[in-house]
Amino acid sequence: MPHAPTAWTRIGSFASPSFSKDGTRLLHLRGAGLPQLWSMALDGSDAKQLTFFDEKVATVRRAPTDERIIVGIDAGGDECQQFHLIAPDGTITALTAAPEVMHTFGAWSPDGTRIAYTANDHDPAHFDLLVMELATGAITQLRKGENQTSISGWSTALGQDRITFLQDYSSSDQRLHVIDLTTGACHLVPAPGPTRYASVRWTPDGALMALTDHGGSDMMRLCRIDPQNGGTAIVAEAPGREIDAWAQAPNRGKLAVVENDRGYSVLKIDGTIVEGLPHGTVSDLNWSPDGETLAFIAQSPTHPPAIWLWQNGQARCLLAPNPEAEAGISPTSFADYQLVHWTAEDGTTIPGWFAMPKTKAPPGGHPAVIWVHGGPVGQSRPSFRPDFQMLVDQGYALLLPNVRGSSGYGRAAMESDDVELRPAALADLAAGRHWLATQPNINPTKIGVMGQSYGGWMVLGAITLYPDLWKAAVDYYGIADFTTLLNRTSTYRRSHRAREYGFPETHQDLFAQISPIHHIDRVTAPLLVAHGERDPRVPKHESDQFVKGLEERQKKVRYVEFTYAGHGFIRPADRERIYTEVASHFGTFLRD
Repeated sequence: MPHAPTAWTRIGSFASPSFSKDGTRLLHLRGAGLPQLWSMALDGSDAKQLTFFDEKVATVRRAPTDERIIVGIDAGGDECQQFHLIAPDGTITALTAAPEVMHTFGAWSPDGTRIAYTANDHDPAHFDLLVMELATGAITQLRKGENQTSISGWSTALGQDRITFLQDYSSSDQRLHVIDLTTGACHLVPAPGPTRYASVRWTPDGALMALTDHGGSDMMRLCRIDPQNGGTAIVAEAPGREIDAWAQAPNRGKLAVVENDRGYSVLKIDGTIVEGLPHGTVSDLNWSPDGETLAFIAQSPTHPPAIWLWQNGQARCLLAPNPEAEAGISPTSFADYQLVHWTAEDGTTIPGWFAMPKTKAPPGGHPAVIWVHGGPVGQSRPSFRPDFQMLVDQGYALLLPNVRGSSGYGRAAMESDDVELRPAALADLAAGRHWLATQPNINPTKIGVMGQSYGGWMVLGAITLYPDLWKAAVDYYGIADFTTLLNRTSTYRRSHRAREYGFPETHQDLFAQISPIHHIDRVTAPLLVAHGERDPRVPKHESDQFVKGLEERQKKVRYVEFTYAGHGFIRPADRERIYTEVASHFGTFLRD
């Protein structure tokens, strides 16, 4: 007997572990619904909740000099994050109070007196670089930004007061800059062409370390970068794999890196693989002040996100969710994923993850659901998703494709769906559906499709351009028309998205081909649509117009609208509602 859909929303989760300044406690986020900041001793005891917001805590940054903490929250998923300062005695002070402005935390000053961040307070389309004096609240504009701009680090090494920032032009083109706070001079770190950067940090000797494909690599590597001339030296690389994350212990001590092995994480410390972890993903690396203990999050399809510690060559789980106590669900019921592949129309190999119910297949085989990730620069990975486990528990086989354009496989793969190449991604999805239909114990006549954001566009594209393949569909805040999306999305996102999707001024023929709204007459699959009114990325108008078009044509559609939600459904009541709606929709249309 499957569990109630709402039970799955109660399974807990942990994230963002970091050490107190004295190294005796571990800060972290925990919660099944709206995660809050907690602190606990290194043995997991003496847990104390530090924040009690009625919103999700999304940012946590401790001061480099003491136990003060900056946290960031938005309002109902609108992504207009505001900063709050938590004093050592627990007092919380609001640092920003501009609910229409997006604030993105960048860095503490090394002496702990100031913070650097970006905000689009003067122009919603552009993020300026700002510094706040915490003692007085005085704000100084360092520089006017351009579109998506983020601060990545602050250094006073070698007597130079410098900040680095990234201008994000597209998913495959970031520009790295350095500002000298003494002189005001700003220069672009030279690169030979469009370059990806991530996790950019200063070293104690005034160089930069970053994940990058600088220098023409297809894969992201960890490199040391000269901030003046852009010269690079490879610190760590994994042939044929991207490096996802890195952390170096204080004073250039032990080095931890996470390699992306076809979606699986491989954690290495000083080149040695850390054994004994769940066969899934590793994230949120953070070293203790003495450089001897690494805290991180490990998870897999059968292990919800838990806090782990590595010390003296051994890793151990410090604190994990308890699904049986929290939700009445035994972990033995969780379904693991199998890494699979199929061949696209043009011969390209497409990877994906496949999970089967543990129950006996009904006559004709299990119904199945294909989930498509968002992005499009994203990657389905073997992590824990309670909504995916809920679907398998309900008796559906599950396929998670990484169609072309997904991240994690190198630059060339990531760019292989850009602009005119986008229809090939839908063909990859159709090929995955054909592969799924041939698998043992799968009912080839009962296959549905589901996705969010860009994955929601994939759903709408699939049911309009390949209508005969799908028995039912679920779209979370998907793109119905690329022209209206680019005209209505938050202004700071428009040029960034257009560089990948195409520009309305020059790509109308392409948009007419790939925008589902233009092919809505072809829809036959019953559709469930869900969208939040506060979504700043894919405006609710995208779903409004598609649902209206279906209703005018008297096609089967149900529209679930969320008044206090953005680009996702995170509040406990909202999660319960959408889990119930999805289970009901597929239960009705994939089991008839």
